Amino acid sequence: MDTRGRTGATQELEDVIKAEVNCIVLPIFFLSKRGEKGVIEYKTELASEGERVKLVWRVYPGHMGSLGPFEKEVFRAMEHYILTERPFPVRNPIPFSLYDIRKLMGLNDGGSVYRKLRTALKKISMVSLESKGAFYVKSRKIRIDDIFHLYDRVVFRGEITPEGERAETNLLWLGSWYLESINSFYLKPFDYRFYRSLRSPVARRLYEILGVKFYSARLQGGACVHYRYSNLCSLIPLKRQRYLSKAREKLEPAHRELLAAG
Repeated sequence: MDTRGRTGATQELEDVIKAEVNCIVLPIFFLSKRGEKGVIEYKTELASEGERVKLVWRVYPGHMGSLGPFEKEVFRAMEHYILTERPFPVRNPIPFSLYDIRKLMGLNDGGSVYRKLRTALKKISMVSLESKGAFYVKSRKIRIDDIFHLYDRVVFRGEITPEGERAETNLLWLGSWYLESINSFYLKPFDYRFYRSLRSPVARRLYEILGVKFYSARLQGGACVHYRYSNLCSLIPLKRQRYLSKAREKLEPAHRELLAAG
């Protein structure tokens, strides 16, 4: 994004934009390359009309593999681009520039970078998400039971579109549930500049998860939020440690970074 000629206040307002809530709260991406294997699974319970309802969320890798830290940053940059540069309601297909995504991510120019971006977008489109009451659709006030994708299709410039025409620019089709959630404004304030300033993938993930809860708590007049350690590990996702000292070893650096960043 070209920020020349903009005041600091204007740029700050643009950086504190919005992010879709389901994709902030629910685990979709592994945070390290060493963990990029298998299915991500998250289970929890929700109180509804006096009963405990079980929610299940699974992320299945496509044939190009699971989604890791690089794909996560591509997804965050793309969502930021869509919510700042595209008119509402957002409509498929969404034209986009790999140059803009690269700039948002702070990556150097070069052919290998653009190849990595293309690969990441393809990987995201191939991953399947399964919701059993986990993904909330604000416009319908329902929690869905379905298997779907974040991105239904990505066509790069020069490739053939579903209509049989050669694409003049890069085009992205968001998955129907994700698109509907964005257009129903199931969004929360998200400081993309602050997010990118965090160095640790765990710190970035904690900012996503805790930011939603603190935002809700403030609206309700609360001052703190609570998470069970096991639940937090599933949401990050992070391997659960048996001993407290090991748990602190994994989480304390990210906690310190968040405190230092304010």
